[in-house]
Amino acid sequence: MDGHQIDIIRLAWARELGLPDRALDDSGARHVRVDDLEDRIRFVTIAGAAALVGPTWAVERSRSCSNDELARSGGLLALAKDHSGRGSGPVELGWAADFGSAVAVEEPLVSHEFEHVLALEAVCPPDDVAEARLTAKANWFTVVDDDHDPLASAGYLEWQGIIADMGTLTAPAARRRGYGATATQLATNDALDAGLIPQWRAHRDNIASRRLATNLGYEELGTFVSIVVAPSTV
Repeated sequence: MDGHQIDIIRLAWARELGLPDRALDDSGARHVRVDDLEDRIRFVTIAGAAALVGPTWAVERSRSCSNDELARSGGLLALAKDHSGRGSGPVELGWAADFGSAVAVEEPLVSHEFEHVLALEAVCPPDDVAEARLTAKANWFTVVDDDHDPLASAGYLEWQGIIADMGTLTAPAARRRGYGATATQLATNDALDAGLIPQWRAHRDNIASRRLATNLGYEELGTFVSIVVAPSTV
C-alpha cells in the first residue's frame, strides 16, 4: 500500500468511528473520543495510528495501556472487567492495492444471484457464516458446479463510500481446491474496478482466512477490536 491509499483507509475508519477526517493521520498517535451513550468500546490501529471510542471510564482506563495491550486478545475485556464486557476477539485488517490476474480455477462458472449465497450458507458451519457475513454484502461472485450447486462465494459492500468490505465463504466439501480463492479474486478485482479499496477482516486465530487474503495480495496493516459493555455497577 502506498501513502495515499493508507490515508484513504484511515479516512474511512475515522468517519466510521465519528472522528475528524484527519484524526488517524499521525503514526504513533492514539486519538480518543468519549461517547457516554456508547454500549461498546471500539479500538482500531492502522499503520501505526490508533483510535479508541467509548464511555468516559473506558477512555480514562485506556490511558495506562499501550496500543499493543489494547489490541491483544482479551485486552479490552480486561479494561471492562467490571462492566460485563463481551466480544469475539481481535480482527486483523488487510487491504489490497492491485488487481490479480491468477485465478485458481480456469473458466469458472459464476453466479451473481442471492439465492446461491443463501444455498451456500445453508451447508456451512454457523461460525464461518457469521464471520463472512455474505448476506450483508452485495456484488456476489459465487462459483458453482455443473449442477449449479454453490462451491464458494465472495462479495463486498461499499463502506464509507471508499472501501469495499469483503467476505468469502467456501462449502466444507469444496475447500482447498481453489474455489474460495477464485471467487475472492473475482470480487476483489471488481471492487478495484469500481474505484474502491478492498478490505479484508479475519479473526486473529482464523489462519486459513488470513493466509487466503495474503496469497491474493492483501496486506495486513491494522487491527480492530470491539466489545459490548454494560453500565458500571459501582
